[in-house]
Amino acid sequence: MARALEPDAEERHRTVPLRDTFNYVPGYPRKLVIFKIPASSYWWVRYYAAEKIYKRTTKTDIKRDALEAAKRFYDDINHRLKNGAEPLMPWTNPAEVMTFARMTTLLLESESAKFQRGQLTEISLDNMQYRFNKLILPFFGVRDVLSITYPVLDEYLQFLSKQPESLSVSTISAYMGLVRKVLLHAARHSFLNSIPEFPKVGVEDKPRGWFQVGEYHALHKAAKKLAGSKVEWRKHSAPETGTYLCMPGMRLEGEDALIRRIEMTKDLADLIVFMVNSYIRPTDIKNMQHQHVDVIKNDERQYLRLRLPPSKGHSYPITTMPWAVRVYERIRERRIKEGGVGFVIMPNDYVFLPQIENRGYALKQLQRQFDAVLEFTGLSAKGEDADRTLYSLRHSSIMFRLMFGSSIDTLTLARNARTSPEMIDRFYAAPLQGEMNIDKLQGKRNPRSWEQSGKPKRPLDTDALDEQPADIDAPQLEPDMGARMLEVVSKRDPKLVKFVAPVVKPVVKPVVAPPAEPPSEYELMLEALLNPGNRVNG
Repeated sequence: MARALEPDAEERHRTVPLRDTFNYVPGYPRKLVIFKIPASSYWWVRYYAAEKIYKRTTKTDIKRDALEAAKRFYDDINHRLKNGAEPLMPWTNPAEVMTFARMTTLLLESESAKFQRGQLTEISLDNMQYRFNKLILPFFGVRDVLSITYPVLDEYLQFLSKQPESLSVSTISAYMGLVRKVLLHAARHSFLNSIPEFPKVGVEDKPRGWFQVGEYHALHKAAKKLAGSKVEWRKHSAPETGTYLCMPGMRLEGEDALIRRIEMTKDLADLIVFMVNSYIRPTDIKNMQHQHVDVIKNDERQYLRLRLPPSKGHSYPITTMPWAVRVYERIRERRIKEGGVGFVIMPNDYVFLPQIENRGYALKQLQRQFDAVLEFTGLSAKGEDADRTLYSLRHSSIMFRLMFGSSIDTLTLARNARTSPEMIDRFYAAPLQGEMNIDKLQGKRNPRSWEQSGKPKRPLDTDALDEQPADIDAPQLEPDMGARMLEVVSKRDPKLVKFVAPVVKPVVKPVVAPPAEPPSEYELMLEALLNPGNRVNG
């Protein structure tokens, strides 16, 4: 058998380059080539310099990426030779192509470590993996991260825009954000010198719905009424007609299949009031234990100080409204009553649904109960793109402070609610209208007297008298204004005083006029305007 390196050998070794795969790199010396070998599906690069052959795999089967890897390999070898750097070690491969898929794997490992440290929620990690597998890796998977430029990113943006399911602007922006995150991770690991410019995607904010005060009371009332009962979630027997909720034994048709029975608890009614008075997120509910709650009572204030585990990057304690104290004390009293004689609430007991150890499932149960209340009250949605969820109670809490708070500033509110002023402006306060805070819009530091009374100031000309009916129910004028009006009228014509005096009678005593002569035609007309129900004989 002939040796593998002999040029005339008919059977060659698996590591010997295939002759028909040799490719020179355009613009570079002919000593730099890429090729393939029978033992691998990847392209390899070879460079002869300083009387030595350097050879490495590019870890890619894409010729375009292999040529770019060969250029990096050439630059690295020459840099080492010129600057006297350490020689190329066997475990060092500057020609290796870092594909987007491999970089994504490294990123997900880093994100999984964040989840283990409690810095990332499980649902966020799952959503990230789902989006990578669905529409990101099928497009970028085998590409070299160095080959991803603005045109490639713009092409991907068009790819997302043409999806059959018609992705929203917010969803497209989320996909582009994940691509940026992978490239940023590659730059931090020195696989990229800089990340490319990204095409701009408009941001479409879709804040959740919130509840008006009357709707909030209706929710609480319905939750109290349903407590202790069971609700059935059923599927219509007719295809493509959806699902519905009903009380046991009240299904619409006999063949409607039962999906799940939902047990309504007293915790839901307390949760509705507690969330509206404490600004907390639903995810905080599942983690809140009694050791996280401090009851503060003094001569001036009463509130709860919630020292909850960090969420969304915030760890500030939350100060609640006074009513949250009553709710929390009611929950403790009910727990002790249900526990029986000798029962003691432990610091690490959970506040809501403490009997459920799986806290993710506990939160899911509360969400299902809340959805049932929304369904029965008809408050599940209000207008387009304003679906109500358990999170809407938090939105309502912040909206109520913006609407009814006396002097709350956005920064203090944001800090207490564990968010930012920007998020309040973009999402939580999106429904806020100027008319909701008309008192603040029209308020002044030093209001005039008529502004304090809330009544507009009337002009002092006599034409305004025609608009003021002369009866006891007439709005009272300011004393100085009434006096000035009588003074103006008496100077113009003393005979008119007796007609004008009833208008300002509640605040100013009429001036005694001289004995009246028979009324003139002008006087008759003026009295007819002031007292349309009376007729003066003359």
